[in-house]
Amino acid sequence: MLTKNKGGIKPQINKEKESVPSLSIKKIGVVSRDYNHRYKNGYRDFSDSLPDLLKMLDGKGCDTVLFSLFSLIPRNSFSPNRYFKNLDNIKAIFLEEFEDEGNGRSGKRFVVYYREHHRWREYQFFQKFGNLREMNNKAMRCFVKNEMPKRMMGSVCAILCGESNGVKYSPKDKKIQDIFDFRKSIDDSVKIILNPIHDRMTRFEMKLKRKFLSENGRWVISVWNKGKKDKNGKVKAERNSPWTIYHNGEEVSVPTVENELGIEIGILNINSRPDYPR
Repeated sequence: MLTKNKGGIKPQINKEKESVPSLSIKKIGVVSRDYNHRYKNGYRDFSDSLPDLLKMLDGKGCDTVLFSLFSLIPRNSFSPNRYFKNLDNIKAIFLEEFEDEGNGRSGKRFVVYYREHHRWREYQFFQKFGNLREMNNKAMRCFVKNEMPKRMMGSVCAILCGESNGVKYSPKDKKIQDIFDFRKSIDDSVKIILNPIHDRMTRFEMKLKRKFLSENGRWVISVWNKGKKDKNGKVKAERNSPWTIYHNGEEVSVPTVENELGIEIGILNINSRPDYPR
């Protein structure tokens, strides 16, 4: 159903409380940016490029788009769902709303826009852990029991940023351990774990954790923003693409797609096992 507003015609989004959607992914676009860059419309988010970006990925046959976190600044003057009405292939969009506070940012709700029976719907949840200190035994057991069921959406599961620390690295054994039953709690029907991130995590254990989560034939797709600064305020150089992708314990290389939008885009065909593991 379409409704009219001052901005024109846009698809109606059902904002009532939704049940957990059932999603599947065949071809996904992962999208990143430099989160310090202010775009032509004056905002440091994806809003300036969103219409052209969605059109481009839709034209390339993507059915899903995963944005790095700190994705869009919610405001009355901008409604992302107005750009959904002409999409043919895209049926799910994953992004985080946030506040830009000048010298810093704060994430708000995580939104899954998804198309169901020719109608776009909205599903939301929130990141639960801001740092490792909060991830104690009691908190993690509660997260696994009460939150993880909300994150499993058909064959897709979403783990936000450092929530992937739900599995632990053992320095003694030099292995990742599932002491909280974090991985064990993920249903066998889940084939893809989406792990959008705010900025690059540099500790060596992070790749090991993503690799561990990808075992048993799963995909783990992580994407973050560039622009992270060190303690002296200098932006850290990142030579590689701002994402890591694992399949069944192997890291997979997904090249950057050339574009003129001022952002970085990668496209992964889930149904075709890539021929170029790293």
